[in-house]
Amino acid sequence: MKFAMLIVVSVLLAGCQWFQSSAQTSLPTSASVMSMWDLYRHCQSSGDVETVLSAAKQLQQSADTHVVPAPDVPKTLDRFVTKQPVRTTVDPKALAASCTLQAARTSLNAGRDQEAEQLLHAVVSSYPESDYTFYVAQAKVWIEELHSPGALNSVVHPIAHY
Repeated sequence: MKFAMLIVVSVLLAGCQWFQSSAQTSLPTSASVMSMWDLYRHCQSSGDVETVLSAAKQLQQSADTHVVPAPDVPKTLDRFVTKQPVRTTVDPKALAASCTLQAARTSLNAGRDQEAEQLLHAVVSSYPESDYTFYVAQAKVWIEELHSPGALNSVVHPIAHY
């Protein structure tokens, strides 16, 4: 009897370890707060267009990170595991929005006006939530100034740096 119980317990423990390791490998790793902050600071300080564009893209990907439920999770539980909660001291989406505005400014400085306008439109369309009103408003002002004759200098060298 003790031998049978030992086998049952061993099988259960082995099964739990297998399930735990498979669950851990299926979840994507999200960026740490410090790595996002370092990337954001690099975005704000770099004058290289490609570097800033890359940083903006990486921050956007970090902001969009979702936990994908394991395939064996019942559909009724999906809503509890689909989106990763933000438990950081910084808002990854705000960092991404700000860095995208910086990428637009850097593109303008490099004479890449069309690219800058696309980035500004991306901010307007990607951040409809009220938490990001500042970034959307800033992008709209810059888009408007891009279409005004002689206003390009105020976009490239804004008076108020956020």
